[in-house]
Amino acid sequence: MVLNFVPARSNKVGVSVSKKIGKSVVRNLVKRRIYEQFATFMPKLNGSHNYVVVARERISEASFEEIGSNLDFLLHKAGHID
Repeated sequence: MVLNFVPARSNKVGVSVSKKIGKSVVRNLVKRRIYEQFATFMPKLNGSHNYVVVARERISEASFEEIGSNLDFLLHKAGHID
């Protein structure tokens, strides 16, 4: 997973999932999981940014908890969560 962000007036999230991930059912499942996990981090975010999460091929095998821990790591690394 890759996390891109730019400063903005309010927090917004976009998710990009390539057709390499799988068929539409798998891609939509991945998107729903990422959006749901990101929603848990929204109250903890420092500042306002627009975020784009780019899913990579191995994410289709990841569990819901693994996606959450990856997002937590990426947000901490970017300095958006204390």
